[in-house]
Amino acid sequence: MSLSTARSFLSEACYGEQELDANSALMELDKGLRSGKLGEQCEAVVLFPKLFQKYPFPILINSAFLKLADIFRLGYTVTSLFV
Repeated sequence: MSLSTARSFLSEACYGEQELDANSALMELDKGLRSGKLGEQCEAVVLFPKLFQKYPFPILINSAFLKLADIFRLGYTVTSLFV
């Protein structure tokens, strides 16, 4: 699965798409954060609020914030601005 799968899954209208569970969706966004392409990293950061709305589980949100903090600390300046 790719970031586009996570993007289509997290979009409000996902017709005909197989739904991912919360951990799979977080893993797909994490792949986007770890990508070497700056555009995919920024796109993954922007999709995190939709993940939080769809899955408001405290443990998932805590894990996601730790991933975002890591990207903020180690990432590019542009990615840090998106975070």
